[in-house]
Amino acid sequence: MADVDGQAGIWLVVPPKIGLPLFLGTVTLIAILVHAALIGHTQWFPKYWEGGKGKVAAGTTTIAPTAALEPAAPSNVTG
Repeated sequence: MADVDGQAGIWLVVPPKIGLPLFLGTVTLIAILVHAALIGHTQWFPKYWEGGKGKVAAGTTTIAPTAALEPAAPSNVTG
């Protein structure tokens, strides 16, 4: 298969035994730094990891169940 986009040439400069662990290590380090920043600079992220213990969200409402499931009388009946 021909090298159509020129990306395979990097392995002529950096051997895969060095390049792949370096690349994967960099991705891991960035992910850890992003998570650490979220934990340190937000209030919602640690609560999210704990499963949302504590207060219920402000927009959440509870709907009471209906007493009986009888159909309502029609309002336009004349008689």
